[in-house]
Amino acid sequence: MNHCLDTMEARLSDLLQTGLDTGGADAGAAFARLAEECEASGLHTGSTLMERLAGLLEARAHALEKEDGPLLDALFTAEHYIALCRERWQEIEILRGWQEQRKQEGEGGIFT
Repeated sequence: MNHCLDTMEARLSDLLQTGLDTGGADAGAAFARLAEECEASGLHTGSTLMERLAGLLEARAHALEKEDGPLLDALFTAEHYIALCRERWQEIEILRGWQEQRKQEGEGGIFT
C-alpha cells in the first residue's frame, strides 16, 4: 500500500512540476495503470481518483484549449486522499506497536 501511495504522490508531483504539461496521451495511460495498481492494493478510492485523472489527462491531450481547473481539482483531491491514507496508516502502526508492547508486558503490566 505504501508503495502505491508513494507512486501516486510522485506522479502527482511530476504533473505539478511540469506545469500540467501532460506529455500527451501516455500520461493518461500511466494514470490508468496506476489506478489498476491502487485497486489491487485495496485503495479503491485511490483507484477512482487515478481513473478520474487518467480521463482528464486523456481529454486534455486532445483539447486545443487546456482547462486547468478540473485537472487541478482532481490533483488536489488526490493529494488530500494520500495525506489521509498516510495519517490512517500511522494510526494503525501506533496501535499495532502499543498492542505488541502490551502483549510483551503481559496481563500484569502497567496498561491493564
